[in-house]
Amino acid sequence: MLIQLRVPVRPGTGSAYVKVERRVGDWPVAAARAVLRVENGVIAQAGIGLTAVGAEHFCAPEAETYLEGRRPSGEAFAAAGRIAAEHCEPHADQRGPADYKRHLAAELTRRALAAAAERI
Repeated sequence: MLIQLRVPVRPGTGSAYVKVERRVGDWPVAAARAVLRVENGVIAQAGIGLTAVGAEHFCAPEAETYLEGRRPSGEAFAAAGRIAAEHCEPHADQRGPADYKRHLAAELTRRALAAAAERI
């Protein structure tokens, strides 16, 4: 019987998940997760996942590629958020209009990246 499993965190790696919901426990209006691996002061690998904003395959490969090789910074994270939002196709529903969800995709991506960087 397996009672414990330890998976070491790779050095230089941080991750975060952020979401906006109308009520606690509700489906998110939008959500983003980010994983960063930093080596020698630059982003060696980035992963961005998006939920409820019409992101193809729930990821943002264009924004991930943009970040790789750059120094972690608020400006880089904001630009990656804009890139991620440009590649989403959110649909209006009871949780909000499409332009609001696109704004959230950019902002939540930025916040998730910043939080992931702080955890390195």
